[in-house]
Amino acid sequence: MNAMTMADVLVEPMTVGDIRPLFPLMRAVQPDLTLSAWLTYSRRVARAKLGARVGIMVARRRGHSLPCGAVHYRLDSNLRYGQLLTAEHFIAIDLLDPHAVLAALFDRLCVAGHRLDGMTLTKNF
Repeated sequence: MNAMTMADVLVEPMTVGDIRPLFPLMRAVQPDLTLSAWLTYSRRVARAKLGARVGIMVARRRGHSLPCGAVHYRLDSNLRYGQLLTAEHFIAIDLLDPHAVLAALFDRLCVAGHRLDGMTLTKNF
């Protein structure tokens, strides 16, 4: 079987129809997330207008309706850089090729003019 490439992955903004299918993916990175908290948050994000300061991009294999990846993003103001995009919770749940899903999500941000220019260190307590 041929490996999947980034071209086999479609990345687009989350829609209302993606909310429930995305819940298991979100739980993969935040196990204590409840369905009610996810529904409240994701419905607000899905209703946001184009150009909103927060959103979720969804990845799916071309020709398939269920998501296989997602990334949450937000725009902030930064003294040094001006407008700063923070992308977090890169999720790829694809049994055949999760790397192609992650690459497609990252590439979509780069195509929009963003570049990797930093790192965040976190510590779980």
